[in-house]
Amino acid sequence: MADHQLRQQARNEAIVADLRNTAGVGAPLDQKMIIKRKAAEISTAMALLYGGDWRVQFDLEEGLVLIARRLPDIR
Repeated sequence: MADHQLRQQARNEAIVADLRNTAGVGAPLDQKMIIKRKAAEISTAMALLYGGDWRVQFDLEEGLVLIARRLPDIR
């Protein structure tokens, strides 16, 4: 990562920390777990709204979160 990217990331983290302190909230939660939990909530809502079996696929390193209806098993 380039120096300017590291500086920007550090600046962003400082801004977020300041916002959290101002809002009076605790330490940040594990962001990956939050993403996984919210994706599971969405897949449940999709099943309730549209029916069917929904799957969640993650590749957080590549920036992928996929929520899709499972296709019927055709044999």
